Amino acid sequence: MYLINSLRIPLNVSDDDQLLTDYLNSAKAYLNNACNNDMSSDDRYKFIIVELATLYYQNRGVLTTVKDFPYFLRVLINQVKI
Repeated sequence: MYLINSLRIPLNVSDDDQLLTDYLNSAKAYLNNACNNDMSSDDRYKFIIVELATLYYQNRGVLTTVKDFPYFLRVLINQVKI
């Protein structure tokens, strides 16, 4: 639900539900792996997951190239890695 709100997808549109779920799962796996543990108890966890999944969704496709995460996202991920 948070991701759908973040992306401003109307609630009655469900075409990408599985894709969004996959992006959320991928974002969780990425963050847990980057931090070497389950960070779900950290207050920043949900925000980072939604932002990662949003980034994945907005930059999907073969014509899109993203070189790095936005600065604010890198800062947050580095904070929870400590």
